[in-house]
Amino acid sequence: MKALFTLGLLAALGATARAEHFNIELVAAADGARQTSYADQSPPAMGVNPRPVLQARAGQPITVQFIMTNGYPHGTIRQAGVRYYVVREAALAQRTLPALDGSVVTQGAFDLDLKPKGRIGARMRIVIPRPGIYLLRVESLRTQNTHEHFSAIDLQVR
Repeated sequence: MKALFTLGLLAALGATARAEHFNIELVAAADGARQTSYADQSPPAMGVNPRPVLQARAGQPITVQFIMTNGYPHGTIRQAGVRYYVVREAALAQRTLPALDGSVVTQGAFDLDLKPKGRIGARMRIVIPRPGIYLLRVESLRTQNTHEHFSAIDLQVR
């Protein structure tokens, strides 16, 4: 019984040590379809979780919403950043980040000090005029950690 308790205690401590600093919920919806993605981390650049795919039509409004929550319980994360963007990519589930160049459909960023359990988010409508495969991504920046957090959805626009 004592060994079982010790194993349970070690498992609980391990879960605490792995707790993520940011929880991110990203939702994209178009024409009644909806996909949700949750936090992943980099490195690697594209994370480890498979990305959901939202089907949409060119010229159709896509509603995007994200909420980022600071799960770090030991203080305010100062001068952190949040960046979001939609960029054309070569294929679904592409394993490299596309360049943020002329193929960016929309993007934005802001800086903040985020208190423990503090939340920040945005809701917007985007329109992608041309068919193709696009990456929708929200990511943390400058969190003074060994890794950053992000959430992503592939958009297949026909």
